[in-house]
Amino acid sequence: MFSRAIILITLLFLTNSLLAEYSIKGKVNINEEWQPKIFLAAVKKLSDYYRTSPDMILDTAPIKSDGSFELKGNNLPKEKRFYRLYLMKKQNNDYDACLYRGGDDHNFVHVLLEKGDVVEIYAKPESIAPFGSYEIKGDKDNHLMHDLADIVFPSFYFHRIKFPTELKFTEDKFYTDLKNFTDTCSSTLVALAAINNTDFDEYYDANPAFYENFGKRLKSELPNSIYTKNYLLKIRYYANEEVATSGWIKLLLGLLFFGIIGLSWKLYQMQQRLQALQNTPTAPPKPLPIQDLLTQKEKEILQLISEGKSNKEIASDLFIGLSTVKTHINKIYSKIGVSNRKEAQILAKQDGNMNGN
Repeated sequence: MFSRAIILITLLFLTNSLLAEYSIKGKVNINEEWQPKIFLAAVKKLSDYYRTSPDMILDTAPIKSDGSFELKGNNLPKEKRFYRLYLMKKQNNDYDACLYRGGDDHNFVHVLLEKGDVVEIYAKPESIAPFGSYEIKGDKDNHLMHDLADIVFPSFYFHRIKFPTELKFTEDKFYTDLKNFTDTCSSTLVALAAINNTDFDEYYDANPAFYENFGKRLKSELPNSIYTKNYLLKIRYYANEEVATSGWIKLLLGLLFFGIIGLSWKLYQMQQRLQALQNTPTAPPKPLPIQDLLTQKEKEILQLISEGKSNKEIASDLFIGLSTVKTHINKIYSKIGVSNRKEAQILAKQDGNMNGN
């Protein structure tokens, strides 16, 4: 009898742990501009930290007239990951949702969750924005995420500085603040969120050891996290390292292919093309879509150009330096074959895939 009771208790414990619900409740500041609905999005890649897409949405819940909401579910993975709570304006939908950083429209907050977590978030009523200023109740990691938000989002305003020297000084201070936070943060995941907010384009070359040492910390403390491999690939890209994809056997096979089979195939193609030119006129080749020509960062910048945003606004939205924006834009113009901003806007709007980014 006693053994049966132990088995029953064990089964109940396992069942409850497997079905452990997460709970997120609280209150946001809401007015007629916003849809009375809150979204929970999963951040599966570091590049998705500030990106919205329908495929990222994990759950939704209504927001009551007083701004209160509650999200519950049992569909979280075991490991702790980044998630984002956000609201949408009435004119937006799942496909064109926008994240507003800082100011009176700040509409999102990032949290760290795992199966069974309970978090409460309450926007302060003196703030107009849905999540402009807030208090959080939860574990230590989410209190640290709140501390990080206090560093990141007030920095939105430094892009309004008019004088280049002062702007550079403020950007450097922002980087230093994030670096110090990363170095002293007791949570490796929260530290990862901090370092992910730094401008890799601007600061990696100046301090590669900082980024590489953090990669070692990730491998040591979170070897199985979905974000660890993602981060390591990112710093390898900035270090201009090539990822090894083949050994000596594949290399030899590749040489054989290009040296013998490839040459034969090209000769055959040339012969076919000559015959086709002699017999029938050919249609001009279809240009490659913009998606296939640009890097992810360049796509984001071109999207913002197509929306009519200035270089300063792009720098603000993407948290990168103004000089970095200009460098990217020059590369974009060269790749898509335009010479000015107006031509880039027209081409981006003509390319139907741009809306999918």
